[in-house]
Amino acid sequence: MSDFLPHPFWNFSLEIYSGEGVAEACLDLQERRGCDVNILLFCCWLGASGRPTLTADRLRSILKASDLWQAEIVQPLRRVRRLLKDRPWPEALPETLDAVRRRVADAELAAEHAEQIKLASLYTPPADRDRPVEKRLRAAVGNLGVYAVCLGVVPDAKDRAAVAALMAATFPLLSAEEIAGAVGPAAPAPSA
Repeated sequence: MSDFLPHPFWNFSLEIYSGEGVAEACLDLQERRGCDVNILLFCCWLGASGRPTLTADRLRSILKASDLWQAEIVQPLRRVRRLLKDRPWPEALPETLDAVRRRVADAELAAEHAEQIKLASLYTPPADRDRPVEKRLRAAVGNLGVYAVCLGVVPDAKDRAAVAALMAATFPLLSAEEIAGAVGPAAPAPSA
């Protein structure tokens, strides 16, 4: 039995994150752009559920709570987990080291879950699943655009490809062309 409180946002995140290319896209945006994966998923969930697009002011107020939690709880756990994975510890038995790393990873996941529950409580307009899917797609992409503005990021082709992967998982019934139309122009072909 899970210790995690059930929540539609958490369930959505688990489903979407396991989609093709989503984990890679999220981690790329996290590493290259400093994105919080939970905020990326939150932006998608809000749009997918038919909620209004975030304003920059609203998202900035949400980010204040999220950034502190990330800096003081999630990121230190992530650093410890990576250190346990990447650094050789010849004095430790491998199975002991693996057990410690798994426990730290579990703590990191629990911290991510706690952040998601908090995020969902900070913006609570009602969902509108009857809103046309095209409008929900535009809202999700718009939310990610607002996040880019809050981060001071001008999206490039790699960012648009990552957003397209998120949208494909969020809106699996839409075609790649519909998603590309909402996300923006594809990367230009490299010159030979």
